[in-house]
Amino acid sequence: MEEAKVLVRSLFKNSQGNPFEMTDGQSIIFVLVTSRKFPRLQIETFTRYGKSDILSMAGLIMKTQTPGKLAIVAGNKEKATIIMGYAIGHIFDNAGIRKKFIIEKTESEENIRRYRNKTKINFDLGNGKLGEMFICSAPDALGWGAPDVIEDESGLVKTNEHALVMRMLGDQPDNFLGKVGNPWPEEHFIKSFEDPEYKKVIIDYKIGIKEGRILPAYVDEMRKQPFFDVLYECKFPKSGIIDEKGWVPLITRDEIKSAMIDPVDGFGVKKLGVDVAGGGRNFSVIVKRYTNIAKIALRNQDPDTMNLAESTISMMNKRENWKYDFYPEDVGIDSVGMGKGVYDIVNRQCPGVWGINGADKPTDLTEEQRFVNLRAELFWKAREWILKGGKLESNESWYELAKIKYRTKLQGTKGKMQIISKEEMLKDGIQSPDCADAFSMTFRSPDLPHQDEYDLEREKKMEKFDPFDPFPNL
Repeated sequence: MEEAKVLVRSLFKNSQGNPFEMTDGQSIIFVLVTSRKFPRLQIETFTRYGKSDILSMAGLIMKTQTPGKLAIVAGNKEKATIIMGYAIGHIFDNAGIRKKFIIEKTESEENIRRYRNKTKINFDLGNGKLGEMFICSAPDALGWGAPDVIEDESGLVKTNEHALVMRMLGDQPDNFLGKVGNPWPEEHFIKSFEDPEYKKVIIDYKIGIKEGRILPAYVDEMRKQPFFDVLYECKFPKSGIIDEKGWVPLITRDEIKSAMIDPVDGFGVKKLGVDVAGGGRNFSVIVKRYTNIAKIALRNQDPDTMNLAESTISMMNKRENWKYDFYPEDVGIDSVGMGKGVYDIVNRQCPGVWGINGADKPTDLTEEQRFVNLRAELFWKAREWILKGGKLESNESWYELAKIKYRTKLQGTKGKMQIISKEEMLKDGIQSPDCADAFSMTFRSPDLPHQDEYDLEREKKMEKFDPFDPFPNL
């Protein structure tokens, strides 16, 4: 490992332009890839460990020393460009590597360094021999071939697409496959993890803390986020809860049962969630949620959506001076399809209610990095509320929540959480989860209770209160 650290330090620079210093775990990855000691290698690290940068340098060492091709494959081409981008940048860290790099007549070094958008880089090894790195997506792997393949974010590559990647090695007697990524429950990734023919390298957050790559406080913060076991503990989700398509239940029936209690008064926040059906087999539902408890306030199959709009306005209880029992900014209404009419009517009478389209982006940039869409964000917040102690007024309809499932989806260069669609649920014979949907819509706005006039008046008095005045009422 020390020799590898010295080599990398002498050849490559970090983003600040200083010699690149590998940690012990990174040097193990570097050595196992460059040496090709194990023809089948599976590497799992916690997220943001820097493995893409290490793989880029390993690839450069391989293809500037030995002829032949190295393929960088991922679930999509955009993801594969990450390693290639790092590699192109490191070409210019060292004069020896730069000298071997072949720049085409139509290219300029300045443009290559600036844009790093090449899909293939070649190196002149002398005596007519070439070393080559190229990228492709797993779905497009058919027709390509290479003796060396690195499959990045391998756990997000579908099993049938991975079969195309394996075909790339078919006519190469001396071949190498490195599968790299987080332990998402894709069939081929689980099988190779269990296969003794694969050399495994597992680097979890505990090693990251020891190496100084991640702080304990950040780990504690991320424990509250989706997929902590996958992204930081490097563990596959618990067996038995994942279906054949990779879906995991959002919350279990036992957890729902434990959350259900007899009716009690709600206090604190006051939220309404309205899911619109407009008749048929589905139900229109209004859910009331407070700080302590959520209640199904209405559930019917009335085809007249005007009645649902009137019921919503009535529950909001608009009074004089624009006061409400449920304020517009704390009301979320399904605004897709049949819901559009209900939303328009309520918003006209009580301006400021939220029209919710689950396909919209999450509420802010931070959430957009974690969730595919608004629907995924709202359901995850619903899950967290229950698991943190939120209660459900006893009703069998709450068990709809157990039918909601989630999994990761590769979008661009990142895996984001997605919630199973109603269309896919229907294919499995599951009707629309109307109560679950209405409940999730109560999480569109922050859980901040509105103060009534008494509270505001009391605050004004407290502002004038002098703790050293022995006669505050005189």
